[in-house]
Amino acid sequence: MMMLKPAYRVWLVSMMMGSLLMTGCGVDPTKDRQLDEPGPGERSASEVFTDFLDAVEDTVQHSGTTWPGWDRQDTADYVSEPCGVNARADGRSYERQIKGGPIDDPQAAIENMKAHWVEKGYKIGNTFDNGDPATGGQINAYTSRGMLLQFSPTPRGSLINVIGECTLDPAARQKTT
Repeated sequence: MMMLKPAYRVWLVSMMMGSLLMTGCGVDPTKDRQLDEPGPGERSASEVFTDFLDAVEDTVQHSGTTWPGWDRQDTADYVSEPCGVNARADGRSYERQIKGGPIDDPQAAIENMKAHWVEKGYKIGNTFDNGDPATGGQINAYTSRGMLLQFSPTPRGSLINVIGECTLDPAARQKTT
């Protein structure tokens, strides 16, 4: 068997690796990322807006009270706010805060919402307990795509605040109709 000099071995290995990479074999730079999953900011304004509305609706449905000012079908006049994907304020996200009815047991409502959000796979963030059932508390959660949901139940009224996923789609800069 013929022995190659070290310099020729390096050259031969380099040529073989180059050939493998050029043919599509070898190292796959996307193997740690789902091919069908868009990266941060890559989803369309329409997809982001629909997920945003769905998250508000889901929180309303699992809150335990009424929300007179909320209508899932009313999609007009949403204006997105600046947010950052790659740089400060390069993207847009939809935001909405709505007021709801009273909840007699805010701590139980928070625990129920927490259980629901955990079941959906959301990451639970800060939970605030004011120490007084009369003033309620607040729970925060984040979706895997970065949407923030806040639920604040009290015996005098409740709030839901949702800040949607940030998108780079220029269509998000337009007021919804």
